[in-house]
Amino acid sequence: MSKEELNKIIAVKKMDLEECEQELNNRYYPSIVRMAMTNYIMILQEQLERYKNDRINLQ
Repeated sequence: MSKEELNKIIAVKKMDLEECEQELNNRYYPSIVRMAMTNYIMILQEQLERYKNDRINLQ
């Protein structure tokens, strides 16, 4: 994976993470939806950490 591709993936995941966090904090959702969103946020955070480490290894 090229550095440019990795940067694009990271940017999209960051935007998605920010949107999900905002939605979760600013709107009412049933508890099952909140649990799913929280799980998705955790997955995004883990992926971003992994991509961050991959980017370091590319340099």
